[in-house]
Amino acid sequence: MFKEFRGAGGLKEIVTMVGEAQASKGFKFVASTPPEVCRRCKLFGVCMGKLVPGRVYEVVEVRDKQHYCELYEGKVRVAKVAEAPMEVLVKAQFAVEGAIISFMYDECRERGCTLRGYCMPEGIAKGTKVKMISILEDVSELALCGKNLRKVLVVALD
Repeated sequence: MFKEFRGAGGLKEIVTMVGEAQASKGFKFVASTPPEVCRRCKLFGVCMGKLVPGRVYEVVEVRDKQHYCELYEGKVRVAKVAEAPMEVLVKAQFAVEGAIISFMYDECRERGCTLRGYCMPEGIAKGTKVKMISILEDVSELALCGKNLRKVLVVALD
């Protein structure tokens, strides 16, 4: 029922639906938790059913097919999207470009830390396999926990 593809960059592509205003190649969005109006829709499985809440997706192709959407109170377009890479923090010893790891993090006790959202990003659960696309920067000096951390660009594989 739901088609998944591997695009040119090896990223998983999913056929889904996006609002008319978002239906342009290159548009990025964060998938939200589906509201009840979506869960009742007969098109839920081919619309929001395969998107992971909190993950960032990028529109890679827009098709001509349209449907009415109760949530948007207008039209949605069939589109192919790919998970866009996300910035996360990993311990320095795991920051290896091209590596595939199970994403792990410790619960952060530093409520005021500006890096918290990168340490425990929404949309990537503990144990999710990720591939490191690139190492962006050493953020150890900013970490209130004192850990030796690197900001990396990853894509979820599962």
